[in-house]
Amino acid sequence: MKIIGINGSPRLKGNSATLLDKALEGARAAGAETERVDLYPLNFKGCRSCFACKRKSPFYGKGCAMKDDATEVFERMLEADGWIFSSPLYLGHSASSMCAFLERLHFSYLHTYEGGRQRMPSLKKLYPSVFIYDLNGGPQFLEMMHLENACEYETMLFDHAFGPSRHTIITNTVQFEDYSKYYTAAVNVAAKMAWHEEHWPQDLANVFELGRTLVTGEYAKED
Repeated sequence: MKIIGINGSPRLKGNSATLLDKALEGARAAGAETERVDLYPLNFKGCRSCFACKRKSPFYGKGCAMKDDATEVFERMLEADGWIFSSPLYLGHSASSMCAFLERLHFSYLHTYEGGRQRMPSLKKLYPSVFIYDLNGGPQFLEMMHLENACEYETMLFDHAFGPSRHTIITNTVQFEDYSKYYTAAVNVAAKMAWHEEHWPQDLANVFELGRTLVTGEYAKED
């Protein structure tokens, strides 16, 4: 079994990357082979609305017609058995590279205009997935901005098109090693650091478990 992890953060060693690595570690602990893909170094764009993936042609159902650095990643994902996506939440949604990547992957395999069916018939198996989101705001900010709804929607889309999908949201992450070097007067740094010390180890343990149960199939049986 192979699990591919997609890092949507521009920081290749930041919170999202660390959380993804821990989830992939959990997948390996369950016996899976893993691969991590960082999106920001890649050269690709979002959907260009060409509708080649919906045209009545021999290409129908074979994925996105655009050819760039994302194309090969999509191909490797379809050869794998499950996916883990990790991204910070910027202004209420995933980082821009993740948004562009997901809209192409999702739309090209969604049976949008045929009615009833959601999956392209060319998809011969299910691809269970996990979405890991992180943000610097606390739990109260998550609730105030209704961010849970946005994350739930993204998960629902993949559940319909590819297979069972779950998500988790990690709040109150630490952005800087030294907050004194930045304009952060609104941040209670001492409280943030105390939260981080208390919650970050458990956050890592939780995503490790998500990675593990993605491989074992337990997470799809919990509902």
